Amino acid sequence: MFDFIKYKYVSITFSTILIAVGFGVTFGKYGGFATSLDFDGGLRAVVEFPENVERKNLEEYFSTKNLEAVLVLMDKDKNDYQIDIGLGSVDQIKQLYIERKGKDSIEAKQASAIDALIGLLQEDFKLEKKKILSANQVGSVVGAELTSTGVSLLALTLFFIMIYLSFRFQFKFALGAILALIHDLVITIAFIGFFQIKPSVPIIAALLTLLGYSINDTIVVFDRIRENAGNLRDTFSQVINLSINQTLSRTFNTSVATLISVVAIIIGGAVELYDFAYVLTFGIILGTFSSVFIAAPLVDIYDTLSKRWKRS
Repeated sequence: MFDFIKYKYVSITFSTILIAVGFGVTFGKYGGFATSLDFDGGLRAVVEFPENVERKNLEEYFSTKNLEAVLVLMDKDKNDYQIDIGLGSVDQIKQLYIERKGKDSIEAKQASAIDALIGLLQEDFKLEKKKILSANQVGSVVGAELTSTGVSLLALTLFFIMIYLSFRFQFKFALGAILALIHDLVITIAFIGFFQIKPSVPIIAALLTLLGYSINDTIVVFDRIRENAGNLRDTFSQVINLSINQTLSRTFNTSVATLISVVAIIIGGAVELYDFAYVLTFGIILGTFSSVFIAAPLVDIYDTLSKRWKRS
């Protein structure tokens, strides 16, 4: 039987190092998180391209014009693509359009960035007007609202989980679970920054999903701790360690089964789902780690400290 509690401070130190490295690279090397249209604003157009135009053709097109575009295949049969371009490329698009129409063109100078983008696409790909299914400029205000909504959802999730666990178990279990969930959330955000994954609505969905997965794993361990605590005369630390070992095979099997379905998205899914799948894969591994090496040991630490405080 492996003694997990013996290495509780090692696992907590390891997690602290991961967080420091993740945020250190995010802000030290990259100067912050990657930008995305959903949160920072930009241009978004849905266009039906000719059948002979493939993703690689579009990627080469935007690359040669020094425009960073995110392409999402909306309808394979009709060859509809959603094109997202960040605010950083707006001036470049306007400049390209003015050069195309001529520097003396009043129409080009007065055109908005989204009109300039559509104008370039229509000319370069010989598109009829009806092939432009939608075209909008997304402002940063929308991004701020999405950020606020995402943070609120995460905070509410943690709050209701703590309320539920306080009723289902004792407060020390609720506290340990919430701290473990915050640990999972912070490290995953550090992971997103480290690999410069663009924030988006699917990424928020991945974060909420991994919180649900992690707490499910943690409750299984806590339930066994509560059951063993009523039947055994061992110390609380020994009860926790025994409970972790008893549920380890179930935790491992559940994680592997879940990972298989997520990895399938990476192998055979659409490119647009890769970031979602990467974050979810990391979150599942992290959630398994935290339920064994973080949540239960934190309960043990709290129990030890509270007993010392009562004696003093």
